[in-house]
Amino acid sequence: MNVTGKIEVTGDCAYYRPAGKVTLAQAAELVDQSIVFARDRRIPKLLVNCTQLTGFPSPSLPERYFMVHGWAKTAQGLVQIAMVVRAEMIDPEKFGITVALNAGLTADVYPNEAEALAWLLRPSESVPPIVDG
Repeated sequence: MNVTGKIEVTGDCAYYRPAGKVTLAQAAELVDQSIVFARDRRIPKLLVNCTQLTGFPSPSLPERYFMVHGWAKTAQGLVQIAMVVRAEMIDPEKFGITVALNAGLTADVYPNEAEALAWLLRPSESVPPIVDG
């Protein structure tokens, strides 16, 4: 799965809108690859719209934990991520966002792209520095 040709870049923001029937693991890998794309090109903001991905149920709490923790590790504190997913996929308590923040990833999740983009393009906050571990 190569995401490189499927990501649009405008200014300091990358946009990735994958589509298709995939497993949860494949969806998580697509997101991870888009983070690598943005990180390696020093693009600080990434919008990932997963509303067109199908084939898997809403992730369990452990699945959310491991996915988001992996994305935080990949982002290395260099990429802020706005996720767009179908409303039924968003945990009411936003557990994944808590995991992200605790792992050093600035991220949020929304049911539509307009809200996600408004959050992502809000006035800049400093991105946490990379911490060598």
